[in-house]
Amino acid sequence: MFRTSIRKFSTSFKPQLAKMQLIGVIGSDLTKQTTSAGKDFIRYSVAVNNKVKGEEITSWYNVACFNENQIKFMTEYLGKGAKVFVEADVSNTPYEKADGTKALSLMLFQTNFETIRFPKSESTPTQN
Repeated sequence: MFRTSIRKFSTSFKPQLAKMQLIGVIGSDLTKQTTSAGKDFIRYSVAVNNKVKGEEITSWYNVACFNENQIKFMTEYLGKGAKVFVEADVSNTPYEKADGTKALSLMLFQTNFETIRFPKSESTPTQN
């Protein structure tokens, strides 16, 4: 006898998913901060270059990382100039500008990352 089952979800369950994957270069210093609840995190920006109609356009994304192991690795080995692959949850947060107009801020919350290229060390001699 062949049986099938169908999984039913509650009508109140509405799955939502907002994820993003980027390959880009860390374009700012990694800034350590602490939430009001005392949780440490880092913030940084990633520059992603795309060619549109032959013209190179750079898009900037703000990223926050709350994972302790990732924070430790990133602050020790990465920084401005490192090329990374970032997976993140995405959130649009509404806010009010100084002039009173409303705007949205796109924020990425890093869930995973891979180092593609480490940044050049300042102590590495350059050849002339």
